Amino acid sequence: MTFLDTESKQVKNAVSTSPFMAQVGGFFAGIGAHTPFKRMNIPMKMVSKMDALVNQPEALKVFLKDKTSAGNSVSVAFLHSYLNYKPEVQPEDFNICPVLLTQPENDHWTPLSLSTLFLNRITQVPVEIRLLKNAGHYPLEQPGLDDMVNIIDEFYKNNALK
Repeated sequence: MTFLDTESKQVKNAVSTSPFMAQVGGFFAGIGAHTPFKRMNIPMKMVSKMDALVNQPEALKVFLKDKTSAGNSVSVAFLHSYLNYKPEVQPEDFNICPVLLTQPENDHWTPLSLSTLFLNRITQVPVEIRLLKNAGHYPLEQPGLDDMVNIIDEFYKNNALK
């Protein structure tokens, strides 16, 4: 549902709780990842905009309490690896299959502009971007949720069954 180039300062700043956390926190995660602090867990809501995962306040409360979702903690080593991830195949070299982004229209965590930074670099295969109406990052809202199911089904039928 999102394509992020975490090598981009713009992307790091946008998905973090603040540009300060993205840059300074990212720097210290790099140092800490090579020390015994690499195993130290940090709540995701301290470093990333977990409050923007869903647009429904009641659902957000559930997500923030869920230790497998927005209430999760991750190690310093994980944060460092995430912020410095380098794909084995760069977008410019990707030539395997068509790409689909189902982008929620009201995604306040990873807006379309962040994904297009990555997707615009894919030129060897078709890239399709479809908006999910009225939906947040986790598309709980209608008609976005039904749109997502239908769009993915259509994409699969048009591409995988050939």
